[in-house]
Amino acid sequence: MKNSIDEMAEMIKEKEKELYEMKKEYRERRTEGLRSAIEQRKEAENLVRDELKALGYEGRDTKSVRWYSF
Repeated sequence: MKNSIDEMAEMIKEKEKELYEMKKEYRERRTEGLRSAIEQRKEAENLVRDELKALGYEGRDTKSVRWYSF
């Protein structure tokens, strides 16, 4: 009886580990599009910042530029 209980406890630990890995993969797949969009936004912001610097707006505070004045 003791042996089967130990086997069952080990099986439960293995299944819990498998479940944890599956949940982790699920979260990564579910948020993959969001992470990609955030990365693309960062790249776009860097391009805009570089373009503003090329136009002569050399400040660290490029977020306060009034876009409608261009």
